[in-house]
Amino acid sequence: MSYPNPTPTLLTPHLPPKTLVGIDLITFTSTPNFHGIRDIPPGWHFVYTGTTEGLSLRVGGWFFVPEPDSRNTGNYKNNTNAGDIRVWKWSEYTESLEPLRLDERAEGMRYKANAGGLWSSGGLFGYRSRVTAAAVLKRAGVAENNGFGEGELDEEEEEGRREWGSLTGRFSENLLGRITGEPGVDWEGRKRWVVTSGSTARQDDDDIPGVEGGFMGTKERESEVAAATATAAETSVATGKGGPADNREREFSFLPVDLKMTWREGAVGRERTEAARDRSWALGEIVHTISSSHSDPAEGEAQVIGELQFTFLMGLTLMNYSCLQQWKRLLGLILTCRRAIVDRASLMADVLRLLLLQLKRCDDIEGGLFDQLGAEGGTEGAEFLRKLLRGFRTALYEVLEDVETPSPVRTEFERLEAWVKSEYDWELNRDAVLRRGMLQLEDGEEVEMEMIDHEEEEEYAPVVVDLDN
Repeated sequence: MSYPNPTPTLLTPHLPPKTLVGIDLITFTSTPNFHGIRDIPPGWHFVYTGTTEGLSLRVGGWFFVPEPDSRNTGNYKNNTNAGDIRVWKWSEYTESLEPLRLDERAEGMRYKANAGGLWSSGGLFGYRSRVTAAAVLKRAGVAENNGFGEGELDEEEEEGRREWGSLTGRFSENLLGRITGEPGVDWEGRKRWVVTSGSTARQDDDDIPGVEGGFMGTKERESEVAAATATAAETSVATGKGGPADNREREFSFLPVDLKMTWREGAVGRERTEAARDRSWALGEIVHTISSSHSDPAEGEAQVIGELQFTFLMGLTLMNYSCLQQWKRLLGLILTCRRAIVDRASLMADVLRLLLLQLKRCDDIEGGLFDQLGAEGGTEGAEFLRKLLRGFRTALYEVLEDVETPSPVRTEFERLEAWVKSEYDWELNRDAVLRRGMLQLEDGEEVEMEMIDHEEEEEYAPVVVDLDN
């Protein structure tokens, strides 16, 4: 009996039932008949697992699926993508999916040869980018069987795939390598960049005397679990069982964003004050530092946007504390720039366009983004962003007041402003809010009331006072 040639597929042999599985922004609980994910489209993808849906250590990996051979017009049956089948086997030692090693080649070939049979039996979940597919999967166990590469995608799914491409559009091997370290390599030489919910950056560590490698608050338990995971992984390698020990927690290497010092070393007086109120210099310094050529900032700007994409997605899917903090730091830096609105208009417009798309998808994962901001959960978790956008709006119209040419930054911001107004009921125009007026008391007396706006205070900016002679 013959089977159709498979499209790009991820096989997950020995995955226990009731395991939390996520691919990109879709999550579901595995069933006994679930053996992998098929029809994975070209581009960057993130697959992760957790032993429970609640507070358990989540381990995932980024990988890249190349475009199909253009000479075959997307027909997978006759191009190189037809054999793009990855095998990530569940390891009981690390309680995570791990790629097969080089010495497990024969086992990998057996799994790949059986891919057609798994498709025929309905054991493979057809890739979907929208959260609505997760509900179908939870009810039916496995998504509907429409064949490898067969059937037309509906308009909603096509839009979802385009949006996912925009959410990862600045990803690259260089970006992932800089942030997470060297990738692991499977038995066929395919790369995977590992991230866990317990991974952290040095600036987000608690420096507790007598305790090494502490994590922030609720992450202590995850640290203990990860330590045990790393030990088990080392044991598995020593005994020849299980997969490679690449699922341990990684230390992130984020861009150096310090919102308490946004001026050059040695700056004093007015220069320091202006750099505190307008952080364009600090943003430019990061861009130039990360770029290989100071004359071409495109590489550095791509790294900034790529890290903004990475931290958002890891905060949303893995609930990674350090990534959420870096996402907030990057927005706190970019949305408090003034000169960059003109000098780096392309970068600023791209950031606003990306932010709108991120906000549209932040509820795809159960709980949403703002509910994952720790003690700042719920509506308070979004308050930091609302304040940033209100301040940015004021700066935007002040900077562009005398600019006659159309600005892409203003265009993108107006789209973002309209969306948050309709979705969150955020009023970003300070002038639209009545701040002073007369209030009539119960006894008929009228008093003048004024609302003091503390949002305009600069937390780290020194105050310059002009003294009369």
